[in-house]
Amino acid sequence: MMATAEVVLRGAVTAEGQLVLDQRLDLPPGRVEVILRPIPEAAAEAHSMFETLRRIWAAQDARGFAGGRSLEEAVADVRALREEWGRREGRLEEHRERCRARRKAATSGTKET
Repeated sequence: MMATAEVVLRGAVTAEGQLVLDQRLDLPPGRVEVILRPIPEAAAEAHSMFETLRRIWAAQDARGFAGGRSLEEAVADVRALREEWGRREGRLEEHRERCRARRKAATSGTKET
């Protein structure tokens, strides 16, 4: 039996009692012994933002979260937003043209209908 060096990782225990590690293990598949030691709250809060994000991603993976929208859905949403803003810009341009015509009519002394 080949002995592997001890690996020390940090993680968190979820409300459901699952252990979520802060990073992926680089060990071959097989049984391991896990010893948990609580970390004082101050030390636990000293994690970087990226470590916190990794913990969140690991918890999402553990519960089978597949992510938000697919690429196709995101592209369709962006396309719809662009079309909406294009229509809005068109309405604004029509309004600007009416204002220009009114200013022109006011300076020339004629009344616009």
